[in-house]
Amino acid sequence: MKIIYGVCSWGLGHATRSLPVIRKLIEENNELTIISNGRSLELLKKELGKNIKYFDIPDYPMLLSENSRQFMAKSVVYWPSFIRSMESELQKLKKILENRKCDRIISDSRYGLYSRKIPSFFISHQIRIMNPLRIKMFERGSEIFNLFFFKRYAGVIIPDYKDDNLSGDLSHNLRRIDENKIHYVGALSDFKKKKIRKDIDYLISISGPEPQRTMFEKKLVSQVNDLKGRVVITLGKTEKKDKFNKKNIETHSFLSKEKREDFLNRTKLVISRSGYSTIMDLAIIGAKALMTPTPGQVEQEYLGQYHNKKGTFFSVNQNSIDLRRDVEFAKKRTGIKRKCNVDKSVENIINVITSVERSPFA
Repeated sequence: MKIIYGVCSWGLGHATRSLPVIRKLIEENNELTIISNGRSLELLKKELGKNIKYFDIPDYPMLLSENSRQFMAKSVVYWPSFIRSMESELQKLKKILENRKCDRIISDSRYGLYSRKIPSFFISHQIRIMNPLRIKMFERGSEIFNLFFFKRYAGVIIPDYKDDNLSGDLSHNLRRIDENKIHYVGALSDFKKKKIRKDIDYLISISGPEPQRTMFEKKLVSQVNDLKGRVVITLGKTEKKDKFNKKNIETHSFLSKEKREDFLNRTKLVISRSGYSTIMDLAIIGAKALMTPTPGQVEQEYLGQYHNKKGTFFSVNQNSIDLRRDVEFAKKRTGIKRKCNVDKSVENIINVITSVERSPFA
């Protein structure tokens, strides 16, 4: 089949979780066209090579805020901007389809990538869009918003489990959307668990949209000397390949998939954002973590609270993080204990996109 695969560019998580699906589709002799933007697109190019057609199309902006009041105020002007960006994305896709045959469209969290003439599939872990005050009326409204768009897709795919789940209320306990009509396929990650000696005490993974990525970097780097043991820092800068060594601290601008997988398996404690893709990576590897949500990114703030409450990971906000103190709390958490099989998750996704033709929400 000829497949267009769109990837959201909010951080690198959507790109990394899409890689095992894309690789499997290529392995099965499908012809892939990739749509993404920014560092996510650069990562996909580095991992997949030049034998794929790529399109650089910006997706909608991220809604970030410093507090609840600011979030509600920004929401008023954000949604019209979101709709305009989505319409622009859709028009650019239509132009691509004028010159390229396509049998399937897969969109990882890009609402403007679909066609009413071609079976299209939407991948997301965020079916309920959270707000910082957890105002139920707005959250029910977000389900209605999603339901309106899901009618355009033949299938809605959730990279999570129906039971003993990783995403909590983001994609479970839904009020307006019938959970039996969406496909829970299991965790997605580009990594595999390995039996290997854990000789890295801390892996600090810095990621996310600017300017918060740089602010996070400065915050952690200023405290990293307080940590005892071997420390590896990865900065998430796909445009560079720099490496720096200073005593017990090893810093990389960017890590290849193989190197990051190796480091994750060798690490005793990961220090990272609480993005959902990161949580899936940790679930696959079985690692413990200290998490810091991106300020103003409500989804990450919720996931940090959710896993704090479950006792799987320890989460603390960016302004108050104290590495020397907080790593001790994080070491006492359990990590995610349930079994996760990425190969099975990928198989489930391919079964959905090859067998489903029509939206159950239409």
